[in-house]
Amino acid sequence: MYAVIENFLERPTSHKIGFWILSLAFISFLFWQYFFKGVWEELEQLQDRVEKLNVQIQEQQRIARDLPKFREETAVLDKKLTAVLRELPDQKEIEGLLKSVSILAVDAGLEVLKFTPQREINRGFYAEIPVEIELRGTFHQLGVFFDEVGHLARIVNIRNIIITIEMEGAREVLIRAKCTAATFRYLEESERMDLKGTPQKGRRRGRK
Repeated sequence: MYAVIENFLERPTSHKIGFWILSLAFISFLFWQYFFKGVWEELEQLQDRVEKLNVQIQEQQRIARDLPKFREETAVLDKKLTAVLRELPDQKEIEGLLKSVSILAVDAGLEVLKFTPQREINRGFYAEIPVEIELRGTFHQLGVFFDEVGHLARIVNIRNIIITIEMEGAREVLIRAKCTAATFRYLEESERMDLKGTPQKGRRRGRK
């Protein structure tokens, strides 16, 4: 042991410095590996967690600041939804509404050749009730009918209009018009359980 120490002491100064540097590096490595590394990793994890919590706190604070605005917007949307739902007939009003559409056609001077309600179609939170209509009359009478339908208190959409000329007279052209009149009704919670787009079971109504 003494011989090793004496041999070391006799080494050049540069060797001694190199030995101490290597020794210090080795001790530092051991300290890092067995003592400081775990603490450092735990500290990094805690810092990451603190940052995430700060982000969550800021997000919650932003939501809290915007909460009155969200409530106001929700109230406005609720009012709009209520207004729209007022324009949707309920189940017991459907038959009367469809009868009104048929009467409007007759009042406009049109001959009702076909008026056949189809099965309801589930559209999610509402159901669509299409009616196949075929009419005969003049362009003016058809225009009056469409205008009157547009002024109904309940929503009725006219689509898929096909017009063919039947006879050209001296004064007015007689036409035949085919179209689909669709109204809608709000579905109750139990009715929404059906698959979207699945036709609802129901009887077909004949011509009115």
